[in-house]
Amino acid sequence: MAIEYVDKAPTLEEYKEMRRAVNFMVLSDRIAANALNNAFHITTVRDNGRAVGMIRVLSDGSYANFITDVMVIPEYQGRGIGTEMMRRTVDFMKSTLLPGETIVLYLMSAIGKEQFYKQFGFRTRPNEVWGAGMSQWITRRE
Repeated sequence: MAIEYVDKAPTLEEYKEMRRAVNFMVLSDRIAANALNNAFHITTVRDNGRAVGMIRVLSDGSYANFITDVMVIPEYQGRGIGTEMMRRTVDFMKSTLLPGETIVLYLMSAIGKEQFYKQFGFRTRPNEVWGAGMSQWITRRE
């Protein structure tokens, strides 16, 4: 296995295929391309050139940052790839800071994956400081 971590987006086709492989929602080409093109930071994991995982960060370029699309295709899960992607991403975000600066990293965990993210310092919500995280999916129907 020649695993390589590349700070570059996968192709649109690779992105859509990885999303299918991990049972993420199907996106239109337009939405998927925008997701890749507008990310603040992306790491793609490749095995001999094949895209097998990725992670994306969205950012306001300031203090608010959101980790999304943390995915490793099923046949590569359990090999530490997700852990290494998260470690590299948190390290990258720290590298954007000047001494004394603070930012926040948000993410929405899949059910049952909360413990995975806790090892990187993430806290579940609600807790004694923050309320529940909230989300809403919007679909336009003609």
